[in-house]
Amino acid sequence: MRVRVEGISFSYDSHEVLNDVTLDIKPYKVTCVIGPNGAGKTTLLKVIASILKPTKGTVYLDFKDVRLYNPKEVAKVVAYSEPNISKSIPIKVLDFILTARYPFQSNLRFFEDINDLMIVDEVCRELNITYLLNKRLDQVSSGELQRILIATALVKKPKVLLLDEPSAFLDIRYKFEVLRHVKEVTVRYGLTTVVALHDLQLASMFCDEVVLMDRGRIIKYGTVNEVLTSDVIKDVYGIDFEVINRGNNSLIIIPKPR
Repeated sequence: MRVRVEGISFSYDSHEVLNDVTLDIKPYKVTCVIGPNGAGKTTLLKVIASILKPTKGTVYLDFKDVRLYNPKEVAKVVAYSEPNISKSIPIKVLDFILTARYPFQSNLRFFEDINDLMIVDEVCRELNITYLLNKRLDQVSSGELQRILIATALVKKPKVLLLDEPSAFLDIRYKFEVLRHVKEVTVRYGLTTVVALHDLQLASMFCDEVVLMDRGRIIKYGTVNEVLTSDVIKDVYGIDFEVINRGNNSLIIIPKPR
């Protein structure tokens, strides 16, 4: 499913968070949104997911204005992983993940069926979290919660996958495993995947295209090699980086000491 964001602006009260943002996001690719704190990354993902309504502009899903879909239709094709869910909810992990299957239930069915359970089992096996299913949400670690949230997005079998800081709280092993899995399912199922990241090194390793934002605007949009250059990074982040290109879109990004 192709996603187009056209002339999007968004404000919280009088504070403008997004300013005239336009971009085309392609299927079968992982597009990373990077930028400093306050750049507008999370807000952009929430606007695409129809969680927030823009003050100006339009989001298109397969060339159709998202406002022409009803909320349940959007929920079936767009999955957004919220990074700030409280762990204090005393709900079983399995039941929490199953809530993501709600848009697929008919008005006459308010409980999971065998198909829902099979989908949850498949996704949780791929993310190595089946051992968590019978635990309560308030019994898991922050890193485990992060993988649970990603599973909750994936069990919807979405066409558009929006992940906000999916590597947060994960140790180095799971950072790589989770992002590698996201890339694999993106290609396997033709997903349109948008990932907000702070880590430039991870963005260079797992993303096909990069959107660099600052203060609500797109500064640069293109391939990893086009966007992640030392000059562009310095202009936005205000510090010097050394970018070493090892070929095949493989970069090493090292902050230079002042």
